[in-house]
Amino acid sequence: MAPLAGIVAGCLRREPNRPEQLKKGCVFLLPGIEGTAWQLRGTVLGLREAGVDRGLEIVAWGSHPFGQLYNLCAIRANRVRAARIAARIADYQSAHPGAPVTLVGYSGGGGLAVLTAEALPDGVKLDRLILISAAVSPDYDLSGVLARADGVLNYYSPRDWLILGLGTRVFGTIDRRRTPSAGRIGFRDASGRLLETPGLTQIAWRPEWQDLGHVGGHVGWLSRAWAREVLAKAIGHS
Repeated sequence: MAPLAGIVAGCLRREPNRPEQLKKGCVFLLPGIEGTAWQLRGTVLGLREAGVDRGLEIVAWGSHPFGQLYNLCAIRANRVRAARIAARIADYQSAHPGAPVTLVGYSGGGGLAVLTAEALPDGVKLDRLILISAAVSPDYDLSGVLARADGVLNYYSPRDWLILGLGTRVFGTIDRRRTPSAGRIGFRDASGRLLETPGLTQIAWRPEWQDLGHVGGHVGWLSRAWAREVLAKAIGHS
């Protein structure tokens, strides 16, 4: 019930960003293949409760008559969406030079976040890219992403066997591979071992997160308490 409570609480109206918050930096958050802002509102509330005092912008990216499956499978449309989000980030940095920008992507939004990082124009760089349960292939070439972010953090859960195990094996990942996702097994090297490369940190689901309403499944990452106690520390409070 705790994850559900966090999601329901996230549907509450949140306060708009204040100019002084945007001056301190901005966190852009990309929801899953539903592509709608409501999904991450509990996350935003949790971050605010933890004292994150930057701008927090949920980017609603999915709008199509065929819905979630289209958002997952439409690689060309997703590259266009990623380019638009990258331009939005560039506009923010132009208006707030020197302010840190963090990009957070959940599930299908994690795959889109990877495409967005790759689409950033020259001179625009993220202070951190945070992937949460990302629907992207585990052997994805991260070199272009790592070049555009001071650090990449990948949260994954071996317990997510349904959505990012069976689901992406059948329907594919955002980058159109039929495989368990990096959001389930982590990014892997050519030998199948967990990828270790400068700039990349990978964190598997932890049993103690059950007390935060996250039992290891796909929606557990949406827990407001998990955002408050774990994600906020990864982003920083200012």
